[in-house]
Amino acid sequence: MAKLGIPHRSRTADEADTQTTDSPTARHAQIDERRPVDRTVTDDPADERVVDRPVAEKTVVERPVPVEEPAPRWVRVSAFATLGLIVGLVALAATLTGLLAPVGVALGVVGGAISAGGLVGASRRGVTGHSVALLGLLASIAAIALGVLAIAGYLPWLDSRTDEVSRLRDWLDARLPWMKHW
Repeated sequence: MAKLGIPHRSRTADEADTQTTDSPTARHAQIDERRPVDRTVTDDPADERVVDRPVAEKTVVERPVPVEEPAPRWVRVSAFATLGLIVGLVALAATLTGLLAPVGVALGVVGGAISAGGLVGASRRGVTGHSVALLGLLASIAAIALGVLAIAGYLPWLDSRTDEVSRLRDWLDARLPWMKHW
């Protein structure tokens, strides 16, 4: 390190045996030997005169046109998923009436097929609707299961010989007398 002109600064455990090299003092002498610079300011009339320069041909600098990003596209929900949800909910409502349980089973099958198509359609890029299609599929499966149980007679409160809508209307008329006029 001393050969490169860099002073040796690290010390070992034996400070008595260690030799240190200090930086040379000649650097300060070099600075002192320089001549002082004259910094007086004079007023020169040449500083105030205007010089006309010949005008060259004006160059037109074209700025790059910023590339506009395309507007964000709206995400589309799969039409089959939405239709499957609607048909599945109608099938479930028809099954819960009791009287329309066979119709609810048939609509449940159709709604399940449409919802499955909605799941396939929602897997494409730019198309959403996975949850909508799954809800439609769930409603269709529930309509099929409840309809089959109602037709087979396993649900006494929900069979094809019972009209749950008229029973609900009679119950509401008994509890709320003002609804008889609707």
